[in-house]
Amino acid sequence: MAITWRAYHGSMTALACLKIMVGDTLMFADTETMAGIVAKVAGAYLETTWLWPRRYGLVAPFSFVLADPRAILLDPRELQALARALQTKLFGQTSDGEVSLLMLEGDKAEVMRFAGMPPQQLKAMLDADDLGEAIGRVCRITPDGVVSLAPPGGPVAGEPPVETLGELEPEAKTRIVYRGVYHSPRELFVGNVALWREDATPTLDFDAPTPAVHGREADHDIPILESAKDILGRQESGVLFFPICFSTLIKPRARDALLPHLEALPRAARQRLAAAVYDTPRAPSFSAMQTIQAYLKPHFARLDLRVSDPAFQVEDLPADFASSVTLILPEGSESVRLSAATRFLRDAPLYARKRIWQGISELRTRRELNACVDLRAPFLSGPAITDLLEAPTPTTACPSLHLPLHDWSQIDTGEIRVA
Repeated sequence: MAITWRAYHGSMTALACLKIMVGDTLMFADTETMAGIVAKVAGAYLETTWLWPRRYGLVAPFSFVLADPRAILLDPRELQALARALQTKLFGQTSDGEVSLLMLEGDKAEVMRFAGMPPQQLKAMLDADDLGEAIGRVCRITPDGVVSLAPPGGPVAGEPPVETLGELEPEAKTRIVYRGVYHSPRELFVGNVALWREDATPTLDFDAPTPAVHGREADHDIPILESAKDILGRQESGVLFFPICFSTLIKPRARDALLPHLEALPRAARQRLAAAVYDTPRAPSFSAMQTIQAYLKPHFARLDLRVSDPAFQVEDLPADFASSVTLILPEGSESVRLSAATRFLRDAPLYARKRIWQGISELRTRRELNACVDLRAPFLSGPAITDLLEAPTPTTACPSLHLPLHDWSQIDTGEIRVA
């Protein structure tokens, strides 16, 4: 099996070998059946959590290689959930056995040598508390915790030395970022959604928490609208979706506060501007829809209703009210999210009769993406489509197999292959 990762210019790809040990003596199980179960459970977990551009692959029985081109070090605490899943799958709730993961980080040669190390040799090194031959950093991961074995007692990734704890006051940073909107039938990026990003960046480089992307606070809608001129100056093609809260549009005082920012939008660019009205209820009232249409139509050529209910009452929308309705996939398991997408797309004939496009947002995994493509969902967005982009993507053809899209100007054409 060959695994391919792309390396980013100016950054180091974090590379690690993950060995899975089973049994209360921490010896590897030597049966093909056990190896198959471990590979299936671990592979399913990594497929849904170790998302692109991170890569993984099974390179030997009980041994996976992990890579993250955007990180310097990996955080082994992410893999505790895998240890718990394997523990439950193999031993249930009993204490008959133990699952332990060993993760070595190093360069390609070190990682592959560790992956091929015979279990007896590794067991002997662990018993002697001697990982001298494991040149990289080694952590043991169990359902209950993470411990550094090499260096002994050292910090795990994302866990600073005690003396630096006082330096970690987070600094709040906010800025506007973008996610591409993908038209799956034509395999083409047709626009971007502007988003408000707020994160806290610690002083240590290796601790990079996932940022929260907010579009639900109406206070963030105005700064995004104010960025329109700059966005249009940087991007000459594609539709730009600007989030506006439904509740803002039905409250007179909130509308009055928003109006000067709508009037400041470039009139010449109206055909490229779309209002993405989020928090739209399942069945908005007729008077609310009249108000929203009269208020937004002078400033936007398109109106996209962003809904959380897959059974949105599209048949009640007035003619020519909305260009599209986008379902925001719910939090929860992948099966719950796929069920919501399937329910929403089941109403495709109703949307077609209304001449309203359907969209799916917040796609996260390759399985969710493939399912929506198979269900012929026209417009798609979310982490499975693009990263959070610092600049909007132009109108760009892109086969769905190459998704998610990243800032390709930062991607090297070189490849790291592990056979």
